[in-house]
Amino acid sequence: MKALLIIGMQVDLLPGGPAEVPDSQELVPVINVLMPQYGLVVAANFSLPADHVMFAANHLWRKPGQLIQVDGQPVLLHNIHCVPGSFGAEPIPRLHAGPIRFTALMGTDKSLLPHSAFFDFGKKRDTGMAAFLASHNVEELDIAGMPLETTVQDTLSAAAELGFKPRLLEAACKGRAIPKAV
Repeated sequence: MKALLIIGMQVDLLPGGPAEVPDSQELVPVINVLMPQYGLVVAANFSLPADHVMFAANHLWRKPGQLIQVDGQPVLLHNIHCVPGSFGAEPIPRLHAGPIRFTALMGTDKSLLPHSAFFDFGKKRDTGMAAFLASHNVEELDIAGMPLETTVQDTLSAAAELGFKPRLLEAACKGRAIPKAV
């Protein structure tokens, strides 16, 4: 079976949001047209506690775009975004969320960086996505969403490592310039 995986289609990633992906509103109609073409549609959303290690506000005298070390790993600091229960964590309005059968939550542990739809950084926490796809006999996985140069690309790699046949739907993805460390 082939499934569609939609990543990061949340309000805080829209233009003007704290984790803005430029022109991301353009993805909504593209993804809405794609969903009916698949027998299974799944999603992966950011679900970051307000005290998450990647938020600059949680580090005295730090600002978004700065690089710090946490447990020997470099961490690029961000604005607070996609906090559970906030409007910004909700799916983008006008996105037809009805066909989505499973949503994996990324970044739920305040000390682990979100990485892909399958695992947080270092594979220290499994999101349940691989098990759900396997339980539905998914072999091929088409991937759409944002941000392209980080989470989407990391998901593409992880899917291949897990034995799925992933395909990037470039017309259904948006990226942003990765902020340079200050």
